[in-house]
Amino acid sequence: MVMGKDVRLGAVAILHGNFSIEITTEFSVSQPAPLSRGETALVPQPNVRTEETPARRIELGEGAKVEQLVNGLQAIGATARDVIAILQAIKAAGALEADLEVI
Repeated sequence: MVMGKDVRLGAVAILHGNFSIEITTEFSVSQPAPLSRGETALVPQPNVRTEETPARRIELGEGAKVEQLVNGLQAIGATARDVIAILQAIKAAGALEADLEVI
């Protein structure tokens, strides 16, 4: 990602949080009753775990620089992909006073 540090933003508030879902499967063996002519089978037992961290807020005033935004986003743990997605959303909202090109 390459950007000019003097690019200005309109007033925005940004919420950033993480939501993750982890799905694991353990297998157990199901044995048929004696003399039942059934077959031994593997039985999947899925486990679903979700985790969500609270959203963290960055507030910037009218005329803030992109550099300030990126510094704030990095401070709350945003990745480069997060920064790009947020800049795209800010541009779509009309609060980014620059051309945005993602290659």
